[in-house]
Amino acid sequence: MEKTILIIDDDALVTHSLSNFLTKEGYSATTSQNGYEALDKILKERDFDLIICDIRLPGMNGVEIVKTIKEHLKNMGKPEVPVIFITGYADEDLNKQAENLGKLFLKPFDSEELLEAVKQYIEIKRNNN
Repeated sequence: MEKTILIIDDDALVTHSLSNFLTKEGYSATTSQNGYEALDKILKERDFDLIICDIRLPGMNGVEIVKTIKEHLKNMGKPEVPVIFITGYADEDLNKQAENLGKLFLKPFDSEELLEAVKQYIEIKRNNN
């Protein structure tokens, strides 16, 4: 069964590039430009196997979005979804909070390292369900 990944980033170039890259690697990728759109997709569309989320986003930052998503999933009785954060900013406090919730990659990141993390996190989710 095809694994689904939700990509949350307000930079269309990033979401497009990541989506194309992950699709070529055999994953199904859905994109969101902000946290509200991402939350809507989590609640209405489908279950995701992984979330890749930028930290710096309009409205809610990535850490706030992920905490909100985790809370909603828990309340719905759905399993937790692993998270990989991406950021181009060196906000030490926010980056530390992100690392407590998932893996953190600084932009520009190596696509092969990201792919390896995607595989590991999806495998962890599969083993936990």
